[in-house]
Amino acid sequence: MAAPLIGREKEQEILKNLLESNESEFIALYGRRRVGKTFLIDTTDG
Repeated sequence: MAAPLIGREKEQEILKNLLESNESEFIALYGRRRVGKTFLIDTTDG
């Protein structure tokens, strides 16, 4: 089981809304390396 994601509620909510949208969406997730971008995507239920 993956470690719990702490402090990313706002980002998870944004991703969930985009994933549930009926429109075509483009998501660019960027940032410094080793800050949890892939983990954020993997743990967001969509």
